[in-house]
Amino acid sequence: MKMDGDIRVATDAKYKSLYNTLKRLNVVEDSHNLFHLCACLGYSRGQRIEITRKDRDDRFWSKTITPSEWVCYYSMVLQESGFDYQKIRDDKEVILIIEEYANSGMKILIDEFLHDYFSKGSTKNDPRIDPSIGKELPKNMLNYVFDLIPADD
Repeated sequence: MKMDGDIRVATDAKYKSLYNTLKRLNVVEDSHNLFHLCACLGYSRGQRIEITRKDRDDRFWSKTITPSEWVCYYSMVLQESGFDYQKIRDDKEVILIIEEYANSGMKILIDEFLHDYFSKGSTKNDPRIDPSIGKELPKNMLNYVFDLIPADD
């Protein structure tokens, strides 16, 4: 595990505006934060969605991924592979898998939460936040994330 910082991490191109808007509205500090949330969401549901070559859009450099995020990504890949440590030897391959989890997680985030904040002209292939209702988004997103955490019984 070397936590390679020279990898371009991609998302589906249709989410470019969403990533930029959520950053601008201070819902997330940086793209890697939203990517991490989405990857965890996709992983927790056991869902991956491939990003086709034509839909890939570079979003950020892997050097912005924190060590704790890398550990989380390695853990996801290890768990999925039945702890085959060969699967985490190549960080580019790890990122490709995590991109699929994040792609699925963004779809889940949209379906379960963000769709309520979309503007009238928003489409499935161009989801856009309505600026007039986006003011409450940071607080409400935090509540959404906290609601995902199972309560201790």
